[in-house]
Amino acid sequence: MDPATIERTAYHGRQVEATSEVTRATELLQQAYRQINQHLDFARRVNAGIPPRRLPEIPHIRFAVHHSPREQIGGDFYDVFRLDERNVGFYLSDALGHGVPACLLTNFVRNAIATKDIDGQHYRLIPPGEVLGRLNRALLQLGLAESPFLTMAYAQFNHVDRSLSFVRAGFPFPLLVPRRSEPRLLTVEGSLLGVFDTEFPTAAQSLRMGDKVVFYSDGVNAAKFEQEAEGVASLLACASHHQALPIKELLERLAQDLFQQVGRADDVTFLGLELI
Repeated sequence: MDPATIERTAYHGRQVEATSEVTRATELLQQAYRQINQHLDFARRVNAGIPPRRLPEIPHIRFAVHHSPREQIGGDFYDVFRLDERNVGFYLSDALGHGVPACLLTNFVRNAIATKDIDGQHYRLIPPGEVLGRLNRALLQLGLAESPFLTMAYAQFNHVDRSLSFVRAGFPFPLLVPRRSEPRLLTVEGSLLGVFDTEFPTAAQSLRMGDKVVFYSDGVNAAKFEQEAEGVASLLACASHHQALPIKELLERLAQDLFQQVGRADDVTFLGLELI
């Protein structure tokens, strides 16, 4: 066999070997991607199974939620639960980020949040400010190298005297949609969770029949309604425009109308209640 033929044969062999290596590498990458997608799907299913499948039925209150994660696993999560025969608790939170880390942080918070002190046959409802204070200390005790940057709004509502007590930790101000006056924000100070030891002041608001309160995640900061400025101005204008709607329909219209012009760049969640 002449040298040229030998060289061509060797070159062809090297090409076949290189192609085979590329094929094996591609198969390994595809296998890794399949495993990652399986893990993400598992985390998504775990996360999706934790929020209440059915919001509790409370006398004179109607709850509704609209939850639109931007990715398979979003950072927004919520819960609504009876505290006793008079009180209901609920929160909306955002673990900044997405994917498995956000899912793990979400599950930690769900397990760490405490709303009652129980002593035998007796119990004490933990005030909202103390609820977030305890959660904040639990996050600090994890000793994470980086702060988790968790935000939350938590509230207790007494359906007998119609009083709402709420706190926030770096979360957008709740929206009050009264029956007979213009929507407005309910303001109270409160820093991020898991950054440093701090207190969370509690605010109170009396509600009347027909009033609505809406918690919403910071995806609304980019919202745009008609000719209003982005963010809060658009939220207030849109809420005013749809003020007469029942809470479920109101949340659906907010989610639809606020993002028609700009689309969604983040998770968007609305959690609301209405006195009926």
